[in-house]
Amino acid sequence: MGMRCKIAVALVGLAALGGCSETMPLAQLPDFYKLPEKVLSKDEQQTKVNDMVEKSQTHQTEAAKKIEGK
Repeated sequence: MGMRCKIAVALVGLAALGGCSETMPLAQLPDFYKLPEKVLSKDEQQTKVNDMVEKSQTHQTEAAKKIEGK
């Protein structure tokens, strides 16, 4: 008798899940695949990369000074 109850509960659970999938709207999912409106040119890309490298070096220098100061 215990096995029949487990099977019945499992079937009810599956039926409930099936009903939920039909009522959930898929249109509300975010669009992750959209490209940015503007793509950087090669010169703009190089400028951004140089800026990031400079910020990284500055951050490392400041961190080293802070560690030495302790």
